[in-house]
Amino acid sequence: MGVIECALAVYSWAIVGVLIVFLWRVAYFYEKSSGQRVGYHVFILPFLLLIFGVGWYLVHDVEFIGQPVGDLLLFGGGVLLFLFGNRLRELMTGERK
Repeated sequence: MGVIECALAVYSWAIVGVLIVFLWRVAYFYEKSSGQRVGYHVFILPFLLLIFGVGWYLVHDVEFIGQPVGDLLLFGGGVLLFLFGNRLRELMTGERK
């Protein structure tokens, strides 16, 4: 992986990390202000899975596609982040359907 390609990958995943931290802080604020249990601490699990997935690709110096271990880590982190994000949205909007 070239230097520029690696730098862009790290930069883009850092932005994703910042967005996850922002979502975690929104969940924390909502739990503290509403008194309703949100479970903001569970956002650390998808964050860690995504970090390990990106780290696996960067350490093994391969393209960001087609490696089962890295793909499973990224997929698992993405799915958990989607589920936790939807749960937070439902709690914050009163679970409207």
